[in-house]
Amino acid sequence: LGARGFVAKTIYDEVPRNADPLGPENLFIVAPGVLTGSFAPCGSKLGFGCVSPLTNGHADSNMGGHLGPEIKYAGYDMIVLERISPKPVYLFIDDDAVELRPAEQYWGMGSLDLEARMKKDLGEDFQIATIGPAGENGVGFACITHDFGRQAGRCGVGAVMGSKRLKAIAVRGTKSLAVHDLPGLTKHTYDIIQRTKPHPNMEPWQKYGTALFVSWANEHGCFPSRNFQTTYHEGWEGISGEKLAEEVLVTHKACFGCWMNCGKYSRARIPGKPDTYLEGPEYETIALCGGSCGMTDIHHVAYANYLCDNLGLDTMSGGNVTGFAMECYERGIITKDDLEGHELRWGNIDDFEHFVGMIAARRGIGELFSHGTRAAAQKLGRGTIEFAEQAKGMEFSGYDTRW
Repeated sequence: LGARGFVAKTIYDEVPRNADPLGPENLFIVAPGVLTGSFAPCGSKLGFGCVSPLTNGHADSNMGGHLGPEIKYAGYDMIVLERISPKPVYLFIDDDAVELRPAEQYWGMGSLDLEARMKKDLGEDFQIATIGPAGENGVGFACITHDFGRQAGRCGVGAVMGSKRLKAIAVRGTKSLAVHDLPGLTKHTYDIIQRTKPHPNMEPWQKYGTALFVSWANEHGCFPSRNFQTTYHEGWEGISGEKLAEEVLVTHKACFGCWMNCGKYSRARIPGKPDTYLEGPEYETIALCGGSCGMTDIHHVAYANYLCDNLGLDTMSGGNVTGFAMECYERGIITKDDLEGHELRWGNIDDFEHFVGMIAARRGIGELFSHGTRAAAQKLGRGTIEFAEQAKGMEFSGYDTRW
């Protein structure tokens, strides 16, 4: 029903077998869920689909926030983009007005910077999704960003959006939704809220968000550390949910229609760098940009989160790829000469910043790593495939999958 069903059926029917994920035959599909925009609990989800440049299989990536409901309020259940624009554009939707508008003035901007700029240009009542330089440059794990911190991160959907020369989607909708059984939906919604609000996990979930799982994953021995070399991270307390709430949390944030309020708006403070504001970090970012890259400081993880968001890189694959590269550096497989004179040390935020910048620009050895860990290992050789943490071309999530 809704997003995943529409997307999967359309891709199966209309995208030729062996189509180039970044070529004109691939489709880029945007579809809100069947309950999205209603007052049903958590009715915010929006799905993105295509053929993935990482796996060459069906890509299904989702985000919360407010764009999905706005698309429904504009009157649409699915948006399909095909072929390739000859120049950069953005999709403008204002109820029944639908246009592809020039976006040369936005090309090259970071995802977060662009959303702020487009809100200023179009109005605060538009909901906007963007890609960053990584999506423009076809990085295999580029993401799509909305609401200054909600991402469709997985599968490289941002790369496919960029391959269409589509820099952003801006939507304003003023229509209403038709509900088949309004009393029934009202009753079910009320019942769900009443059952979940007193649950003992509700308060810690609201207080720490998904970061509360950092302590659990370490206690159970399934947290990635230094490219999954171990599954317990020495110094995990410094990047825990408790440390997030204590040191970087500014306020809480909720997606549309959600009373759980688990999003975290944070501020990273690192000596020598300007204060940085961001949404997050979520558990997966802490695990993969944090633990898997050897970090033990929540400010560094939050800053890494911001870097990936603005460059338009999935923090899950981005953290995995960087952790893999750090292990390659540790083993002497890549050197400072490959890294433009820089190092790539565990837990070093400056090294992390330089390396992800190389990936997003596909500059130097960043080109090799821009296609993910499997592709990089296949080109590097020297046994690196044995510690390339991926399955079928896409990097692992933030748990030891054997657990």
